[in-house]
Amino acid sequence: MTEYLSTALLFPFELLLPVLGVLLIRSESPINSLIYRSFLGSIAALIYALVGAPDVALTEVMVGTLLSSLLYIVSIRSCYTVVVIVNRHSVPSSSTKSFLKSIFKELHLKVIFQEESFSGSLQDNFALLTSSKLSGSPHALLHESIFYAEVKSLLDDISQTNEYQNQPETLELKEALS
Repeated sequence: MTEYLSTALLFPFELLLPVLGVLLIRSESPINSLIYRSFLGSIAALIYALVGAPDVALTEVMVGTLLSSLLYIVSIRSCYTVVVIVNRHSVPSSSTKSFLKSIFKELHLKVIFQEESFSGSLQDNFALLTSSKLSGSPHALLHESIFYAEVKSLLDDISQTNEYQNQPETLELKEALS
């Protein structure tokens, strides 16, 4: 009788594992994936502990949940960097750079200014956005007082910041490849 009772108590937790696995695989948000992975490891560790495998449960908690979550957090955080390409021969002023840094700070993003040699054609300069340098990060191009971003969602986020809305200087936002 106690075997059936213990099996019945574990069954809801066992049903959660494939559900969390599917949510983890289908998730498009890195933060949600991290949460699903942490719950998946924690529930698996609980099941291992309840069926009499405390050593496996401890290993799952330490490696499967804590270590993998920590590595995942570091990986996600490194993706939260925006590379702003600026003209090497006409570097933006320090006030413009600090203004952009304050905007991205409000968005919890790190900004890196990458100096490149611009050509006469704006379309040729847009080719720098697809550069392999610092790949994986969103790229933007600062040309004179126009900020070109390769993704519209970044422009939308910037335009909604308090820093941008209360800006003393005019910085025009445009999508790069439109």
